Amino acid sequence: MVVNTDGSDCDPAVDLDVLNGGVDVVLNAGARNPNVECAVFRAAVAAVFGGAFEPVATPGACWFVEPQHRLRIEVGATVLGDRPGIFGSDPNLWTDRQIVTLGQKPAVAFRNLTGNEYSVYASPYGALDRRGHVRLQISAERERGIDTDVQPVLPMDVTLKAKAVVASVLEHHFGPGR
Repeated sequence: MVVNTDGSDCDPAVDLDVLNGGVDVVLNAGARNPNVECAVFRAAVAAVFGGAFEPVATPGACWFVEPQHRLRIEVGATVLGDRPGIFGSDPNLWTDRQIVTLGQKPAVAFRNLTGNEYSVYASPYGALDRRGHVRLQISAERERGIDTDVQPVLPMDVTLKAKAVVASVLEHHFGPGR
C-alpha cells in the first residue's frame, strides 16, 4: 500500500482507528492528517453511498471517489478554517442556504449557483459561530471517459444522502459522551 507521507500527493487513505478523547482531539488530528478525516467519514460514506467510493488522502482534505468519477465527495473534520455559520452566505456564489439540525448539531447546507455542488458544514461543538467543523462537499462530475461540455447537475437525492452522512458522523464521532 502506498502511504501519503509528505502531504504532497494524492494517495489511497490509510485506514486508522478514529481517535477517542473528544471533539478537540479528533478535530486537531484531522487538521494535521487527512487520513484521520477519511477515517471519520469512511463508514458513513460506505453505508449511505455504497462501497464503490474509496477514500483518497490529499494535502488538506480527504476525497471519496468511485471508478466512473460521476461524484466526488470531499470531507473534513478540522479545527482549521472559518466558523461553519458563515459558509454559503454569499448569494453571488451560493443558493438554497439552510440552517438545519443533523445528528443533534447545527449545520449549514447550500448548493452552488450552477447546481453541480452541494455543501454541508456542521458544528461538532453545537455552535455555528465557533471555529471547528465537520464538512462534506459533493460534486457532480463528468463521467470518466465521456467527452462532453455539459456539466451535470447534482440530483436532489444526493443532497439528502450528503446530509445523512454528516448526521451519521456527528452522531457516531461527536455525539453525547464523546
